[in-house]
Amino acid sequence: MPKRTKGAESDQKEVAAEQPRSKQRDKAKTNRITAMSHPLRARILRLLSDREVMSPAQLSRELHAELSDVSYHVRALVKLECAEEVFTRPVRGAVEHFYRATERSLIDTDEFEDLDPVVAEDLVCQAIQRILDDFVDSRKAEMVGYDKHFHISRTPLILDAEGYEEGMQAVDRCRLEMSKIEAKSAERRAESNASGISTSADFLFFKVPGSSFYN
Repeated sequence: MPKRTKGAESDQKEVAAEQPRSKQRDKAKTNRITAMSHPLRARILRLLSDREVMSPAQLSRELHAELSDVSYHVRALVKLECAEEVFTRPVRGAVEHFYRATERSLIDTDEFEDLDPVVAEDLVCQAIQRILDDFVDSRKAEMVGYDKHFHISRTPLILDAEGYEEGMQAVDRCRLEMSKIEAKSAERRAESNASGISTSADFLFFKVPGSSFYN
């Protein structure tokens, strides 16, 4: 009977260890798609991601939605492991529950095609609207364009299929790098007790019709 080499045993251990992680990633992906597949539930998750901690009552007022509907979808997010309860407080003889997101409201490119078309369109339009809202609010507050500390650029490109995929990957690397910068900033602010600078970091990369390319 042939003996197993150390290298073969090591490879088998790595494969065995990877299987549970793969199942966890698949489960998280399925849960995230399910969470984002309902417009109201998707909006709730985005708010929880942005505001860190909110109650169903606060979400209901912000979204102009029925409290019963919001509460239902918050419970669904908890079951999907996309949100969790963090604390409660008594309010007028009742108990108010507060939740935070455990998953960011991000859909990977390979997950996007699994979304309902109406939900997918809503996600894209709301994302662009949020970017426009950030810009308008910044202009009204005399921030962006009032000093040199900003960056806005539009770069028309002509790419082949491979180049387009490389561009997608480059944008994602930039997004991940900004998340690392945010984490390091949080550590420094915790040590210095300094206030933070609210910043909108927006990444757009998409195809356009040739007729509007140079407009």
